[in-house]
Amino acid sequence: MIETMKKALEYAINKSENPTKMKEYIEEYFCTIGGDGRYKLKWRAICGNHKYTFSGIFEFAGQKYYFSKMLGELELERI
Repeated sequence: MIETMKKALEYAINKSENPTKMKEYIEEYFCTIGGDGRYKLKWRAICGNHKYTFSGIFEFAGQKYYFSKMLGELELERI
């Protein structure tokens, strides 16, 4: 699931770094790959200057994730 979530996050970040839009794009990604549309993303924390660093914590399908994007490289881990 972590690899699928990372692909969804990359998809969303490439389209927009606006947290509201990212939420929509992650949910859109899961619907297009045949995921359950009942699961919604909930932001827990988000911070950073999107040009240099961008990080946050979110919950999706009962799992919590932490992501960090620094100098164009995205890291994601489940917490």
